[in-house]
Amino acid sequence: MINLYMLLAAAGLAVSFVLLVKGADYFVEGCVSIAKLLKVPNLIIGLTIVAMGTSAPEAAVSISGAVTDPSDAGITLGNLLGSNLLNILLILGVSAVIVPMSADRSLLKKDFPLLLGSAILVPLLFYVFGYRGTRLAGVIVLAFFAVFMVWTIMNALSSRKRVQMAEMIADDCDEVTDDEPMSRLKSILYAVCGLAVVIGGGQLAVYCAKYIARGFGISESLIGLTVVALGTSLPELITSVVAARKGNSDLALGNVIGSNLFNILFVLGLSLLISPFSVTMDNMFDALAVLASTILCYAFAATKKIGRVKGLIFLLCYGVYLTYIIMRDVVL
Repeated sequence: MINLYMLLAAAGLAVSFVLLVKGADYFVEGCVSIAKLLKVPNLIIGLTIVAMGTSAPEAAVSISGAVTDPSDAGITLGNLLGSNLLNILLILGVSAVIVPMSADRSLLKKDFPLLLGSAILVPLLFYVFGYRGTRLAGVIVLAFFAVFMVWTIMNALSSRKRVQMAEMIADDCDEVTDDEPMSRLKSILYAVCGLAVVIGGGQLAVYCAKYIARGFGISESLIGLTVVALGTSLPELITSVVAARKGNSDLALGNVIGSNLFNILFVLGLSLLISPFSVTMDNMFDALAVLASTILCYAFAATKKIGRVKGLIFLLCYGVYLTYIIMRDVVL
């Protein structure tokens, strides 16, 4: 039954989406300016600052869960795998339907193989360790995260040299370059404050949506699989869509790839060190689903463009997976 509190929750949900859109707008603008100041491509910023920033809600939920309730630490894996599936199938799907995206060559040669490797690593480690997430597995996963960070820093330094050379040539030829970036302080303020508004808007959306869902009698488990999963991924979704609309498809793709790598290699690795857990067959299925979606994304990106048709295919695949996990939850 609809009452005053549900109406207030609906109003709060509307406010949260305004905060998400405006916050993402400022966040993207600040990150693009930081990329110009550091003289590195938007892709590098997307893989690092943007990815880690928008993954903050998943990191907070998963790590705090492993610390406060070790007996339910296995839920961490389900949340992270579900988030990675949502990142690829829903976020890239929606972004591509709104604005077709092009894939940078360096993304295909350097970063996608790392993403594919991480998607293979997780189910392989769990199989080798007898369907358990052990601390040794956590150490191995964190070691791969260190490799990813070193790899990204090396690419950033290499890209910076190329950008500086291009600027020198442009100055010699008196060519017109892109718009000047904002000041360093203003860029950081835009990025930090924008991210804070995005995360705050995402949390408000989760709270209001959960209240509305309970009001309609939807089960807690189903709320967790749908409302909470989508809510913690709203920062990635809105940021990627805004970046794509602004013509920064590298930032959008880098955000998704970096978020997935950060979720699996850092958040999962740290959670395993804090509290090892058993791996269920549902977890293994989800891990293989992440692998399949990563291969599909790689195949689409290899064509150099992820257009609206491919975006719709992503959304269709996510719809099938969402239907499956809802049915799985109902049956169990």
